[in-house]
Amino acid sequence: MSVTALPATGWFTHERPGSGVLPAHVTRSARGGWWADDPDATRALLVHCGLERLLRGDPGRLDPGVLARFGRGQFHAPDRFLPLLGRTFTHLTPWVRVLYVHAERPRPVSRNTAAWVRPLHADDEGRLDRFARRATASADRTGDPHCIAETWGGHRTLAASGFAWGAFLGPYLASLACGYLVGREHLDIAVATDPAFRRGDLALACVHAAATGARMQGLTPTWSAPRSNHASQALAEAAGFRPVRQEVAGAGPALPRRQNSTTPTSPCASPRST
Repeated sequence: MSVTALPATGWFTHERPGSGVLPAHVTRSARGGWWADDPDATRALLVHCGLERLLRGDPGRLDPGVLARFGRGQFHAPDRFLPLLGRTFTHLTPWVRVLYVHAERPRPVSRNTAAWVRPLHADDEGRLDRFARRATASADRTGDPHCIAETWGGHRTLAASGFAWGAFLGPYLASLACGYLVGREHLDIAVATDPAFRRGDLALACVHAAATGARMQGLTPTWSAPRSNHASQALAEAAGFRPVRQEVAGAGPALPRRQNSTTPTSPCASPRST
């Protein structure tokens, strides 16, 4: 059953970087939600927000019909959930991501570049809309929120969250770094840059601002990069992040077993930095 408050399971008392930040982000942002087999004596739990799904507990207590509703996104779960995921979906691509924690001074950027970066505010929603239209290559997705805004429910909420920083060239948002997941102790950073403004250190300047902003709010900045995304890993290291561990996720859209068609993986299902 769906629950409006996270059941008192004791499973999330220690917050680890990565997918472990998701439950606290749901509470903090009031976005996404939870499904529990029994809110009073929980043995299986699904936490979801944006494209992220976190599974915990006993797979035998999780209704496959409920699981099938959350196919578009990426699942983070212990290995014991793999048979259930395999029985539920026809298409789920495993991928490995490297988790980083901010530990060192970033590579410096020029003073002029750093001066273009500022926090986003509620009235930047229109600039975020235009940024998403330019960043989206597929015409049939025009008007959709940028994928890194999905854990905030869209551009308006992300812009007003206090956890987003952008590089502005005149009226145009050229690059953006934000708290993709913001928990009690950690802020997992996502970054995206308008294709016309890449390779100019704008992303690095935005990530530096996001990491500094996280520290000022008592949060440890973290980073998640697919193991195959060498550009994302290079940016993380330039920004002062160092790898601490790896975790495996299953990315979709995942189609329920009753369907026979296949769908290519969403470009925003895995990487969160471009």
